[in-house]
Amino acid sequence: MGQTTVALALLLASPSSCSSLAARKANLLAALTDANQGRVLSKRPQVDALIELVEELNPQPRPLEMAPEKLSARWRLVYTTSSSILGMRRPRPFRPRPRIFQHIDVARLEAKNEEWILGGLVKNAVRAKLTPRTDGRTVDVGFTQFRVGGIPFNVGPGRFKGVLETTFLDDELRISRGDRGNLFVLVREGPPAV
Repeated sequence: MGQTTVALALLLASPSSCSSLAARKANLLAALTDANQGRVLSKRPQVDALIELVEELNPQPRPLEMAPEKLSARWRLVYTTSSSILGMRRPRPFRPRPRIFQHIDVARLEAKNEEWILGGLVKNAVRAKLTPRTDGRTVDVGFTQFRVGGIPFNVGPGRFKGVLETTFLDDELRISRGDRGNLFVLVREGPPAV
């Protein structure tokens, strides 16, 4: 069953529970509790369908222009379909759990991702420069530095890059889609520390 079909089935099965933005967000966040940040693959179709329902009611279609203060924050990752971010191919002690953060500073056009491994003893990070596109919701991401533990590795311009589109943003929740088809659901944790 495709994601759109699942979303339609969820809406038809319980239209009153999916009609308001608050209800759709609550349904999504409830489904995420069993998804283990996206590691439970069998939960992905349901979660992805619920994400689509929330995206339909996006109050900020151009967040880079209309709500940069909402986009600038420390965001905690609660769900992704990115196996590399979840460390699915890494040995268990080197998989990030459960703290994965993304800091975005729109004014400086910078971002930083952080993860903790080895039971929270070691922090890895990656820094990036952001280049906005004209649609007001998409940025080109150019990674500039990787940090493994306390050891930094600078990266040449254009060597590692990606694209990130913010498809939903409000005061507490952000949904983004990457250029490789990955989904990201994040909740606001505070101000950025880029």
